[in-house]
Parts: sequence; structure tokens; C-alpha cells
Amino acid sequence: MVARGRTSKSVRLQFTHDVGGPVFVAGTFNGWDTQATPMKRRRGGTWQVTLKLPPGEHQFRYFADGQWYTDYAAAGVAPNGMGDFNSLVQVGASKRKPRSASAKAAVKKTVKKIARKITAKKKALVTTGSR
Repeated sequence: MVARGRTSKSVRLQFTHDVGGPVFVAGTFNGWDTQATPMKRRRGGTWQVTLKLPPGEHQFRYFADGQWYTDYAAAGVAPNGMGDFNSLVQVGASKRKPRSASAKAAVKKTVKKIARKITAKKKALVTTGSR
């Protein structure tokens, strides 16, 4: 989740996922360094960091337990050329650019794929009687 900070140049990123930690945020603002920007653990299993960023659009992802995580609740997402998506955050007075039609289609396809996997797992659990 992305929220505005106390100034027009700051943003608060919040990561809520069941991971052991530590959790880092990497992006265009830190050269995609997976160790440069640690997040702080908060109550309820959330992780949070406030960043002061220059105006403009920035791409980022969370990194925890050796895996990348995309924030689909961010201002948008963009294909990253590696078969996945980067989250977008807009800082400053300029408006966020609308997603391209191809990016919207890619996100929709990914969401449908995840929904199919969840449905298949639920069916398998019901069939086997497992939980």
C-alpha cells in the first residue's frame, strides 16, 4: 500500500504479507538494491517505510525471503520485462500517467491466472478433504 507522507516529496510504503522478514523495498530510487532500504516491522505483521523521493514517477517492488512482491494497491503497475510487474508511485505535483492498454491487459490476465490457481487449490482441498 502506498500513502502520502507528511510532505509532497515523501511516501509511506506498507507491506502486509506473511513473511519472516526482513523486508526491503527496492526500486528506481535506490538502483534496485535489495538491501539498501529496509522496512520496519509494525503490529499486525505489517512492514512500513517512509521515503523522501524527488518529484516524478518511481518504480518499486518489495523483497523478502528471497522473493519479489508487487504492490497491486499502488498508483499503478508496469511490466518489468522479466515476466512480472513493478509497482508505481508518483511523487510531487505532476499527475500519474494512465496505464497503457497493454499494461492493463497484462494485469487483468495475471489476476485471472492467480484466481484460477486459487480456485483449483480450493477444489483440490475439498476433493481430498484436506485443509
